Amino acid sequence: MKLIYTFLILCCWLSGSVHAQRLSINDCWKFAKGNIDMSMLSQQAVWTNITLPHTWNGYDGQNGGDDYYRGTGWYMRALSFDKNDRGKCIYLRFGAANYLTEVYLNGVSIGTHSGGYTSFAFDITPFVRYDMSNQLLVKVSNVDGLPIPPLSADFTFFGGLIRGVELIKKNKLHITAEDYGSNGVYVRQDKVSDKEAMLSFTAKVRNTEKKAQKAVISFLIKERDGKVLKETKEEKMILPGTTMPITSTFRIDNPHLWNGKKDPYLYTAEVKVKVGSEIADNYTFPLGIRYYSIDPDRGFILNGHSYPLRGVSLHEERKNKGNAVSDTERKEDIDRIIAMGSNYIRLSHYQHGDFTYRYLDSLGIICWTETPVINKIKDTEEFAVNCENGLRSLIRQLYNHPSIVVWGVSNEINYRKGPNPVPLIERLNKLVHQEDPTRPSTLAAMFSERPTNLITDVYSNNRYDGWYYNTVEEIGTFADKLHQKYPQRCIGFSEYGAGAHPYQHQEGNGKPDIDGHWHPEGYQTYFHEGYLKAIQQRPYLWSTSVWAAYDFASDSRNEGNQPGINDKGLITHDRQIKKDAYYFYKVNWNPEPMVYICERRFTGRTQPETSVRLYSNCERVILKLNGEEIPLEKRENHIFVSGTIALKAGVNHVEALAYQGDKQLEDKVVWYYLSEN
Repeated sequence: MKLIYTFLILCCWLSGSVHAQRLSINDCWKFAKGNIDMSMLSQQAVWTNITLPHTWNGYDGQNGGDDYYRGTGWYMRALSFDKNDRGKCIYLRFGAANYLTEVYLNGVSIGTHSGGYTSFAFDITPFVRYDMSNQLLVKVSNVDGLPIPPLSADFTFFGGLIRGVELIKKNKLHITAEDYGSNGVYVRQDKVSDKEAMLSFTAKVRNTEKKAQKAVISFLIKERDGKVLKETKEEKMILPGTTMPITSTFRIDNPHLWNGKKDPYLYTAEVKVKVGSEIADNYTFPLGIRYYSIDPDRGFILNGHSYPLRGVSLHEERKNKGNAVSDTERKEDIDRIIAMGSNYIRLSHYQHGDFTYRYLDSLGIICWTETPVINKIKDTEEFAVNCENGLRSLIRQLYNHPSIVVWGVSNEINYRKGPNPVPLIERLNKLVHQEDPTRPSTLAAMFSERPTNLITDVYSNNRYDGWYYNTVEEIGTFADKLHQKYPQRCIGFSEYGAGAHPYQHQEGNGKPDIDGHWHPEGYQTYFHEGYLKAIQQRPYLWSTSVWAAYDFASDSRNEGNQPGINDKGLITHDRQIKKDAYYFYKVNWNPEPMVYICERRFTGRTQPETSVRLYSNCERVILKLNGEEIPLEKRENHIFVSGTIALKAGVNHVEALAYQGDKQLEDKVVWYYLSEN
């Protein structure tokens, strides 16, 4: 069966409202660690000054031992409101808190949120004191065993207010901010092609007045130059104390399509809520229009053309910071991936920060995003409801992003022993289609044949042939057998990777002990050379993503001489070293001319003979050893290999020269032969 999803979706790049105030309150917080009763905070808490985002596991969650603090932390901040805020509706919005949160204002409970990575908001208007200080207290827990996903995973569960917090001040008639943390505006396509786009807008308008309000809701679409392309208006009577979904439809002839990296064109859309002659609220955001399909034989097809999705998986975390990263750091991490030539990112294993999706939209990078139902489940209704709420929040908050093509409902859900996950995955799959009929559901499977794999519309495998099991050469055979057995299923590789320490090296491609302290970089390179060759020969793989873009914290691990770190990244945890495999993908995915000598950090050589391996996509490449030219064999995928060369005792200069037209590039390394003589 061929799965076709045509849709229009919106992104929120430079989005916002001029009639609602959004005030960041990331500064001036105090933090106290410990499971302290709120009534005893003044006596027992030891407060430190912090700025958001924040985690209490930045260091102990990455140093190994699986003993990082899983408990409670308290956050406190003063808030002030003046007479200008009277008559407003005031929301408190959290970017994310990991992963059970209780919020108090002036000693009164405002609400509780279960879930570690989605945004959430509370209407705090009834609890605000004007012209005096207000005390905001937030209790966050990442204690083990809560009925909240994830229960188990190969990464650290960093506790704290891991994203920013803001105040949103709106008029009493406004677009709601309480619809599962979303912006309250959704656009769905009904039909999109090169010739036309049929669009459906929905804005959820809330009236907190004590009387009904007559409102005119305008929906606009503008060209990039600001010219209004389409506009519709809906006049509605909004009853007091209600939230009303207002809908409108558009037809756009010959739409300028959002076309991935080739042309990520964005219109501008706006929703305005007007009472009389006054604008009560508005929301403006970029708009992307496109259609796509996922085919069992042809893979991913964007706007009618083949568009293989090839990229990496990305965790949102940094050394010493955990998940508490800034937008600047998010941008840096994505920019390195883009420089490698990726057109696709799997955002693992949870919802990432808002900036990430906006930035991917603007770049034309396609992504998979998912909810953190990982490894195992609890067979309780409370756990199932928390899973559903997390998935619903994910979809509603990110509904309008053109970069997203699938909703992931789980990862390796059969990996740990526990209750049968099939009923839960069926519920989540159903929810995806209820919330968003325009995108397919998916999951990432550790085992290739499990009942859960047949539930979602498409799926992918996490494969480690050549690392945890089998050999690198067997990955192609595995994929072909699965494709032949399930010819109507769309399959991909959601993970594949091997560990590497950039300062561990060996001669040859001998497989290391995966659980040991020796993870030579060269084996990772060999692994990825084999996988990319297999992937290129199989166009039916709708998406493939390297595991992972960066080394990341997993406090239970102790391997590769890096306790607490999963070292399968193409770039080190501190972002200082791009491993050789990074450049292998770059030479194949980025057409910019380059030349790169492999094993450059294998500087101390104990064998008198070796060979040189380098990557280049240039027309002509010359290799020199100590000034003398060395013959090179050109292999597939831009790999060049010398024959056996003899190193002299002491310093050896290795130089690669590459020529593309009138452009000359060079790369140099120094190796030392440590002769016994």
